[in-house]
Amino acid sequence: MAKTIALRTSAGPRIGNRGADLAVKVLLAQGATRIMGLTGGAIMDFMDALAAEKGLELQPFQTEGGACWAAMGHARTTGKVGVCAVTSGPGATNTVTPLADAHRDNVPLLVITGQVPGFARDTDAFQETNITKIAATITKKAFYLDCADDIQCVFEEAFRIALEGRPGPVLIDFTKDAQQAVVDSPVTEPSPSPTVPDVENNQLEKVVELLSQARRPVVIAGYGVVLAGVQEALRQFLDITQCPLVHTLPGKAAVPSSDPRNFGMLGMHGFYVANWMVHEADLLISFGSRFDDRITGRVHQFAPRAGHLVHFDIAEDQINKVLPERKTGVVGDLRSTLPALNRQLTGIDFDFEEWHRSISDFSLKHPPTYRSKPDRLQAPYALQVLNRVVAQIASDGRKVIYTTEVGDHQQWSGQYLELQSGWQFLTSSGQGAMGSGVPMAIGAQMAHPEALVVCIAGDGSLRLSEAELETISNCGLPIKILLVNNGGYGIVRMWNHFFYEGRETGVVKQGKDWTLLARSNGFNSDQVDRVTDPGEVESVLRRSLSHSGPHLVELVTPYEECLPRWPPGSSFEEIILDVENIE
Repeated sequence: MAKTIALRTSAGPRIGNRGADLAVKVLLAQGATRIMGLTGGAIMDFMDALAAEKGLELQPFQTEGGACWAAMGHARTTGKVGVCAVTSGPGATNTVTPLADAHRDNVPLLVITGQVPGFARDTDAFQETNITKIAATITKKAFYLDCADDIQCVFEEAFRIALEGRPGPVLIDFTKDAQQAVVDSPVTEPSPSPTVPDVENNQLEKVVELLSQARRPVVIAGYGVVLAGVQEALRQFLDITQCPLVHTLPGKAAVPSSDPRNFGMLGMHGFYVANWMVHEADLLISFGSRFDDRITGRVHQFAPRAGHLVHFDIAEDQINKVLPERKTGVVGDLRSTLPALNRQLTGIDFDFEEWHRSISDFSLKHPPTYRSKPDRLQAPYALQVLNRVVAQIASDGRKVIYTTEVGDHQQWSGQYLELQSGWQFLTSSGQGAMGSGVPMAIGAQMAHPEALVVCIAGDGSLRLSEAELETISNCGLPIKILLVNNGGYGIVRMWNHFFYEGRETGVVKQGKDWTLLARSNGFNSDQVDRVTDPGEVESVLRRSLSHSGPHLVELVTPYEECLPRWPPGSSFEEIILDVENIE
């Protein structure tokens, strides 16, 4: 017969003197205020310690991936390290995609994974996975922490590494026995933050010389500008030189959309005029862009008339990855290098009026590819209406943060969303990870409670993050979700049509009642709308964005191609501007 026993609530070490308690105190000392997480057996002591600490808020999520993406949204909107805690095994492996994205997009992130006790290591224990080995290539550092005496130094080192140089993710695999170990170590004062090193002036002399000789320069603003927080220094550079500028997808918030020198997004889905400018430029100056394939296309045909590509980056290895033989590299933190460049440029007269006239003439001949069709609800149209409504709602200076999921709606957002100074734009660019936009919006809203946070999503990508609608509802977060429903995986279908003779392989097309789904996750009936008529878009968006709580607006749109685009591995000269020029 089975034996009945009484539960002992006093079992285990006392709260306050465990390794887990020490870790929480170190997190506090490092400035952490909120931990995103999902519990499980191997991380329960750490979670218990968090619950006992009044200075740290533990926010539970529905999925480990959601918690990790939310920590990234928190980090990207504050510049501080985002912290996520999950359990071992599947909990840990569910953070791999966000970790990879943080590594590519330079997000300071700390992921704390529980792990089986050290004595059970390599025994195939329940939910044992060697996450440090898995994460080695997608983190700046992965620690295996099995000794309580090392807790403070490991956690402090993790914060330092996450923020130093190119920001990025760090993982701490925290064993259960180290969490439970009795410790008496007091938390010492954290080390001071590293200062930004000065740049050598001779690094910039060549840039000044090249710019003085140029006739058709173009500036590329990458996400590094946003990471470094040097938008004002970039504006000063543009004021001095009057160079025309284009931006990458993640660099969209580097310069206000209304700046007359900003000609929009370049790259695979960039504006024709922006790509033409790069193609015709005799000098490119990139601030914090990694020259990835979605910008360059066929790399040796990129910017063929530019004798020099000037690349400002904090990491020399980034400069050496793509076309190093054509580059003049400036290695250093943009917080130092860009103001130093401005000082050297002051007093020099630049005359690029003829180049600006050429760009204006070309722009008039080649306007954006979007053509309004009044009888159809089109995503670009909805984004243009969104611009008007948001500008009015935020006219009092309210901060606006956009996030996107991944797909054609993401590229349309890169093209048509209008950003003002101080607004933010978060998107998964390096990995292009579906399911990232909604939880990033959660992290952003938690970091900025008064901000207007809007997530642009697609019906394909929302399938990967729909569980976190419940988190939004549970927390009462006033996040607005604009769902472009064009029948599933629109950007994949476009590739199918263009490059695979129309064979739609693996495309999700099953219908889903998204308004019912939102209500089943706690959204009230007045917090959801479904729009099919373009004439209703403005009134619905105005009501949605003025709502004090969360709101989901489903825009039922037909499938249409997201243009322009060039085929993978091709170049600007093969850009597709309309469907008719596809053979």
